[in-house]
Amino acid sequence: MGQNTFDPNTDVPDLTGKVYVVTGGSAGIGFGIVAHLLQHNPAKIFLLSNKIEHGEDAVQELKKWGDTNLVEWKNCNLLSLKETDEVAKDLKHLEQMDALICNAGEGVGNYKNSDDGIDSHFQVNHLAQMHLALTVLPILQKTPNSRLVVQSSELHRMAPKSTAFASASEINEEDIGASSLYSRSKLAQVLFVKALLRRMEQGEVGGGGSSSSSSGSSRSGIPFMNATHPGAIVTDQQDQAVEAYGTLGKIGVAAVRPFMSDPVKKGCRSALFAATSEDVVKENIQGQYIVPDRKIDTPSDRSQDTQLQDRLWKLSEQLLESKLGVLSWKKPARNFKNLSTQT
Repeated sequence: MGQNTFDPNTDVPDLTGKVYVVTGGSAGIGFGIVAHLLQHNPAKIFLLSNKIEHGEDAVQELKKWGDTNLVEWKNCNLLSLKETDEVAKDLKHLEQMDALICNAGEGVGNYKNSDDGIDSHFQVNHLAQMHLALTVLPILQKTPNSRLVVQSSELHRMAPKSTAFASASEINEEDIGASSLYSRSKLAQVLFVKALLRRMEQGEVGGGGSSSSSSGSSRSGIPFMNATHPGAIVTDQQDQAVEAYGTLGKIGVAAVRPFMSDPVKKGCRSALFAATSEDVVKENIQGQYIVPDRKIDTPSDRSQDTQLQDRLWKLSEQLLESKLGVLSWKKPARNFKNLSTQT
């Protein structure tokens, strides 16, 4: 990889015949992702967001970027696992999915419960999108060179040192502060990508098998899955920080906003690279952490801790089963003791 530039106007390849699903696609970075995908002639984009008015406004604005008949808005309330499950099962009927881009997220904000009684940061940013990804995994697996992109953040490095993902009560601890709630959920996203890849390679999830051929040629099996960081971007999430921290938050946001980048021009670059670039296949970019524009960076030591990955996976499964019952993507339990010793 000789350079760290990826201009979505010129570097996204022709997407003819390809199908994309983008969560949080109606505003900010997610809108930028959808806009640039539409710009390059895909077969279909499913835009997932929670508010119908935002979806309608986004589709109108997208007319500047391409044929909006190719865009289908779906109501996906990540604060409700039941509603997320319904959307996931609907998408599971697709014949192909070239990329699932898990971009939706709550920002630095006060603690609140989801509809399921779970910390909303953890549920929206990680748990609900984990379930969505694993439910549609069979479609990704049968689509050659498909991608799973999980939008994390550099703030995953700031997750509380006490983070263990050991219990639901730990997740629902209200007094750890807005920044810690956010950074913990962003750590969970990087952990999830690495845990999923490890399990797929071991045949514990999905069909297993090799993640790529030596030539980088088209193949089905394990999607190319990577976590991304969008950079310092102006979005509505800064308003959540103001709400959480009051005057101090307002001063802080005002100080840094002039140095932040535009979400459509800049904030979508790392995710679009991970979701569309042929270099991901050629260079076998798999299970990595990508920062703008297309640089592979080393995530935090804790994100690479296989025991922490396994605890997050176990807790996430338990929470999902307690709310949804039997999980279609879960295979019968096997011995994971050897998994926890691998990197």
